[in-house]
Amino acid sequence: MQFDYIIVGGGSAGAVLASRLSENGAKQVALFEAGPDTPPDDVPDVIADSYPGLSYFDPRYHWTQLRVYNRSPRLNSQPPKTAKLEQAKVMGGGSSINGQFAVRGLPHDYDEWEGLGLKGWGWEGMLPYLKKLERDLDFDGELHNRNGNIPIRRVFPEDWGGFTKSVLKETEKEYPYRPDYNASFEDGSFPLPLSNENERRVSTAVGYLHKEARARKNLHIFANAFVENLIIEGKRATGVRVTIGGDTKTYSAREVIVSAGALHSPAILMRAGIGPAGQLARLGIDVVADLPGVGENLTDHPHIAVGAHFRKSARLRPGQRRHIFLGVRYSSNHADCHTGDMLLMPVNRAGWHPLGKAMGALNVCVNKSYSRGTVTLKSRDQNEEPIVDLNLASDGRDLMRLVDGFKRIYRIMTAPDVQRHVNTWFLAGYSDEARALSVRKASNWIKTASAAYAFDYLPFFREELLKRKFGTTDRMHKMMQDEELIVEWVKQSVWSGWHVSGTCKMGPEDDPLAVLDDRCRVRGVEGLRVVDASIMPTIVAANTNITTIAMAEKAADLILDSSH
Repeated sequence: MQFDYIIVGGGSAGAVLASRLSENGAKQVALFEAGPDTPPDDVPDVIADSYPGLSYFDPRYHWTQLRVYNRSPRLNSQPPKTAKLEQAKVMGGGSSINGQFAVRGLPHDYDEWEGLGLKGWGWEGMLPYLKKLERDLDFDGELHNRNGNIPIRRVFPEDWGGFTKSVLKETEKEYPYRPDYNASFEDGSFPLPLSNENERRVSTAVGYLHKEARARKNLHIFANAFVENLIIEGKRATGVRVTIGGDTKTYSAREVIVSAGALHSPAILMRAGIGPAGQLARLGIDVVADLPGVGENLTDHPHIAVGAHFRKSARLRPGQRRHIFLGVRYSSNHADCHTGDMLLMPVNRAGWHPLGKAMGALNVCVNKSYSRGTVTLKSRDQNEEPIVDLNLASDGRDLMRLVDGFKRIYRIMTAPDVQRHVNTWFLAGYSDEARALSVRKASNWIKTASAAYAFDYLPFFREELLKRKFGTTDRMHKMMQDEELIVEWVKQSVWSGWHVSGTCKMGPEDDPLAVLDDRCRVRGVEGLRVVDASIMPTIVAANTNITTIAMAEKAADLILDSSH
């Protein structure tokens, strides 16, 4: 069959596009997703759960071979080491495995895009789509919508865990409590909005690929379908080669839309001959379009954290699923940085297992980052993951804002109201060992149950173990006396916020790194677009999922408008 549109990737953007483009019954739409489907009546419990720590780390729904450099090996500051970075391989993409935070960027994030030459992508152009996607269960008014596909709700302070309440007591002295994150642009302490209803996640696979959409005769959904490569004839994309159940076939379309995410979309383009000519030639790939910006401009939100073992007063009540309630948006006031550029979040539970329920963390994140990384090909083999260099905290503004963030964490953690809920606290991060413990299985439960008992009732054991693994609180007291120690720790410990973006960015014709025009069309190739987080020219000061969904809503209108 000849399709009108082929969409590569059924994630946060791809599922939206499939739903919107197939509303016109005359258009034949094919959606190919490499992972399993999660139809609304058959969502695995691990994904549907309000507690996202299960889906975050469940290898059944990830690209398991993907590893990244958090700090660039080119910096030569320490031996280069890679870390896992969970990227979704499941219908709904990131919206099926992420933390469910439904936060918008700030108006100046989108106005920055328009200022770079992207007409219609400013706040005024994006707000209608940010509203269109949502069904806000708590708030109404001119900045909200009650009828969209993604339900948005909040957990308010009366239902927060004791640790989070104690952190709010500290933060609201400087950053007052405000109830509506998405309709307030000032600094403040907010209940974080969630894409969740009745204690169940609502991904784009549920909210957009709903029962009615799936019943359309013109929408063809293929799960467990690995796109081997794009078919390019001359300077036009005409289809894709796809393997499903060991059988490889070619599918043709009038237009191909790549929505494989900020790490895989550039890799798909490069393997098709679209990207930096020198890199492609070295790998023996024929150059279709020399676009040096493919795989450049990789942005993310760098994080640091301290962990804590809680007294019982700090823990969640039995049966409570949500574990992160509060987001403190603040301005660093660092030179050349936007307002509202930072986010601080207490975590009221560190894992699904017995030990995780007794522990938590205090995270700080550079929400408007300036460091830039790269995605490059290791080989032309489509089964080999690309080389991902996140290059976190390479820009001095990001590094020093994390250093300042550590000092803020320290002040909060040493406040008397917080201290009375905490047995001990320590330097933390996301190691492969921690990730492995986060996979739900019997052996992990047994391992952590005994540790949880010892941590509660054998304080000497707890302190000795934490000292060996993370260092003592004395180490943190010393760090506060010597900023260089904080700088070194940040460099070693910084981790990704899972918000990769920017690697196929939109931009004006005179931007040599712009891969797309303002209608998401790939420059120099006909019949090919990219729509996902990779198209952001700069990262928004927010979790990227809601903005990605809004961009897909807008792109669907642009695509349908072009076809008339």
